[in-house]
Amino acid sequence: MARLRGQKHISYQVPAPHPGLGMFQQWVNYEPEYKLHPGDQLDIVVSSAPELSRTLTVGPDGRVVMPMSKPIMAAGRTFQQLQAQLSAELGKQLRDPTLAVTPRAYSPEQIYVGGQVGQPGTYTLPGRVGALEALMMAGGMRPTARAKRVAVLRRSPNGGMMMRTVNIRNGLLNIREYDDNMQLRRGDIIYVPQSNIAEIGTWMQNFRAALPVDFNLSYQFGQNNGGTTVVSP
Repeated sequence: MARLRGQKHISYQVPAPHPGLGMFQQWVNYEPEYKLHPGDQLDIVVSSAPELSRTLTVGPDGRVVMPMSKPIMAAGRTFQQLQAQLSAELGKQLRDPTLAVTPRAYSPEQIYVGGQVGQPGTYTLPGRVGALEALMMAGGMRPTARAKRVAVLRRSPNGGMMMRTVNIRNGLLNIREYDDNMQLRRGDIIYVPQSNIAEIGTWMQNFRAALPVDFNLSYQFGQNNGGTTVVSP
């Protein structure tokens, strides 16, 4: 033991990294431009041909259908991108069509709450809420929950998966001490581990089988854009 004194770490003292945690990318805060989802309602105004103007709903398959145009994929595209494609399609039948795409109503925003909570499952966001409110929506945490290491998972700008942890314990003991002001977004996943945050890696491997089929997500796992999609219901 005397010979080990002064050494910070030796090989067998350093715990091996959990293989599942390597799938997560570094967390970055960003405000993505809104992209359309099934159920969104759109006002299509064709000023050069008013008789074609109408309100459309993005279908379950992600497409919209306009007269004089084939079905067009809208889900995953911005308003400007859809407007440009609709204009190009109508341009095959009309001369210089002028149109505008604006939102009328948005589809419900859903999140998934899993792990040591009362009722795991998908939940519709009633507004701008954080992790603590989401856990309350899911029936609160079980006695076996590790409240100091609640994981929040989110899609990164490049399509990968990011993870950060939130200490919910302080908020449960005294709401005035809860200082995490992160707001949840559509598609976020909140996972409450039982003992160690490393189990999130194992849980994510089984996430596809546990996820309801109506929860539309597709995440790319891995680093440096080299991962493989393992969750795509």
